[in-house]
Amino acid sequence: MNAKRSAPTAAADATAASAADADASDGGCSSKRLRRAPEKAHWLTRLGALGRIDWEKSVVLPDRELIIATDCGGGIGPPSALVELGVKCRHIFACESDPSSQQLLSSQAEPPERLFGSMIGRDRGCFCLVSGRWMPMPHEQPDIYISNAGVHGPNPDRFLAAVKYIMEHQPRLVILEDLVVAGREDQNGNLPADSILALLSQAGDYEVDTFHVTASHFGLPQRRQRLYYVMISSQHLQRGDKEPLEKISEALAQLRTVEPSVDAEDLLESLNFESQPSPKGSDKNVASLLGMSADASYLHRRLRHELRLPLDDMTYFQLAGAHLGRWLRTYREADVCQIHWLRAKSNKKEIRFVSVSQDAHRAAMSFTGEVPNLTPTTRLWSYRLQRVLGGREMLMLQGFKPDRWNLQNLSEASLTRVAGAAMTVHMIAAVLASALSCCHFPDAEHGPAPKRRPGRSRSISLAELRSRYLAIRQRLSGLRRFSPLGV
Repeated sequence: MNAKRSAPTAAADATAASAADADASDGGCSSKRLRRAPEKAHWLTRLGALGRIDWEKSVVLPDRELIIATDCGGGIGPPSALVELGVKCRHIFACESDPSSQQLLSSQAEPPERLFGSMIGRDRGCFCLVSGRWMPMPHEQPDIYISNAGVHGPNPDRFLAAVKYIMEHQPRLVILEDLVVAGREDQNGNLPADSILALLSQAGDYEVDTFHVTASHFGLPQRRQRLYYVMISSQHLQRGDKEPLEKISEALAQLRTVEPSVDAEDLLESLNFESQPSPKGSDKNVASLLGMSADASYLHRRLRHELRLPLDDMTYFQLAGAHLGRWLRTYREADVCQIHWLRAKSNKKEIRFVSVSQDAHRAAMSFTGEVPNLTPTTRLWSYRLQRVLGGREMLMLQGFKPDRWNLQNLSEASLTRVAGAAMTVHMIAAVLASALSCCHFPDAEHGPAPKRRPGRSRSISLAELRSRYLAIRQRLSGLRRFSPLGV
């Protein structure tokens, strides 16, 4: 992932030249050219085009639709990524525990064939939110299985449920997303990803590896980082003169040079904000906001003292008081904006974004065009736009195109939660494109039966998986099998 940027290609030069001609035709009147996020439709054909990767054909896909199954936050981002990559797919089921994501998926013109609300205990069947009746889990072998249920999430049993599904259904390609903390040493000097990879290697006849991906490397102005565990069935892996999954690292490095990240404000200009819901009462000011608690007031005074800021300096309230009163909910949120604006001013810097959903001491900030990592509870204040970013804007910062989704039935709070919990489209699209270039799928939906290890039963309980995972952690304590992973 540390590959150097290559020289611009002829296509990139032609694009830059045409953009320069367009600016010249305006007579230099346009001081700011709108920059959009990179299109992903050409990513698959780009792989191998520069001659840096040694496979003859970058991606060989069958004429049929690929069967995709998703779990826990994977029902929104991956299908969008496949559509933008130009890959035809059939979404056989999705499991989403978040009610906002369930509502979004069920209200689309083409929802998943089956939409469940729980990953735990679904072997006996679940209530389908699309058909409105109790339905069993589909028994088809999926071509692609994607899950956002990591070990470090709110419910680790969801990860074990994903491993259970992999063991029982043997998907041809598996992509699991986890927080980047899994690639960092714990207090005992161990990498959690070591135990995760060891458990996944027992799921079947797979080649398993992990990859560290950053959103800003693939054209999105966001600092989100994730680990992706990629598993490809040995029966469907393209063999070559290199290690089985080494091509994925090379492909990610090549796709990383497609286009640089755009500024968040430039990206959001393509969204007509006039159509976005705005809070009522534009004549409000800071004094109309809900008061700050005594504990929060003490913490803010202490932070000002630590930063050597005057306790009575209300400069930012005087400059942006009307905007703060219109878009924020509490005096605490407004004071978070003010403290970090004063801090940046004292350091002679320009602050661009701050998260008002966090305490003043821990608020995520950005002094560049990249926004902090988005979460389901994130509320971002833009100092240039003088407002809180809306749900549709957060969807755009996650790589989605809001005009392709039916968002009429969702509130602004629901959209914000969906955007923060979803997989980033550009990140999963890069991993998918790189993984598809390393595997081949049968022309028929029902290919040869997957190979199973001798003595492996078809069904396994979560309790047994939990015990097996804990035993692996104890056995690997003090060992660093995958030491190059450290991030």
